[in-house]
Amino acid sequence: MQKTICWLETKLEEPVNNEEIVQLTGYSFFHFHRLFQSRVGMTLSEYVRHRRLTNAANKLIYTDTRILDIAFNYQFESQESFTRAFRKEYGLPPGKYRVLMRTLLEEKDQKEEEMMEGWFLSGAHNNKYEMSRDFENVHKGSASGYLRSVASAVQGEFGTVMQQFLANEWCGKRMKLSCFIQTKDVEGFAGLWMRVDGKDGDTLQFDNMQNRPITGTSAWNHYSVVLDVPNNAHSIYFGVMLQGVGEVWMDEFAFIQVDDKTPSTNIMVPEEMPSEPVNLNFEKEFEN
Repeated sequence: MQKTICWLETKLEEPVNNEEIVQLTGYSFFHFHRLFQSRVGMTLSEYVRHRRLTNAANKLIYTDTRILDIAFNYQFESQESFTRAFRKEYGLPPGKYRVLMRTLLEEKDQKEEEMMEGWFLSGAHNNKYEMSRDFENVHKGSASGYLRSVASAVQGEFGTVMQQFLANEWCGKRMKLSCFIQTKDVEGFAGLWMRVDGKDGDTLQFDNMQNRPITGTSAWNHYSVVLDVPNNAHSIYFGVMLQGVGEVWMDEFAFIQVDDKTPSTNIMVPEEMPSEPVNLNFEKEFEN
């Protein structure tokens, strides 16, 4: 799925042929389409259209390319059809959006760290990281979240953009957190993470993608973690972390309940654990 999304990012200014997807994935188009919608939360055509409109919005703000040329570049049949789709997505026609967003960005207070409602910067070494909103590099809509290192970070140092909330409505359920992430020059690793804590503060479930890290430079892609929320859970924490140096963007966080057919990604439980104690009299040697 991630390989296909990465491929789609290269096709936003070209037609997307169903047969190409069949060849890329090895599935029938119908079967892949069902998998895509289940995993990403929208149809394939909706995803491509959202990404094209987002890139078109970026071109409107940061270039002087004619609206007609932008429409054709992103595979719209006419300026009229582009305008209808753009108005539906952004609430304004392309021309007015261009003027309004340029004005807002010129007036925006240029802070070293812009506060984002609901989000805060944390981590063992958060003085070496900064967060902000980014209006240029966006997956959908008009802004994304942004986290980057601002000082040389050594192995083990990390910062995170995060939120926290009460677990009440999720207790007894299996919970899937997903979002889109893009990275640049990540030398440690980046990852989506979620933690479920009990009333006494003990961590009950946790995953930070350490066993499937995002490294280096990567295009926008879809990532998720799945955790059970026990009945004695009290609070849930989540966000995106960056260990070491680099930059990471995040957009479109989503929470949904999933059933037991969706595997948990909890990394707190050892993969292999004996069903009973062994070698209690120390007579048996270790066998590799």
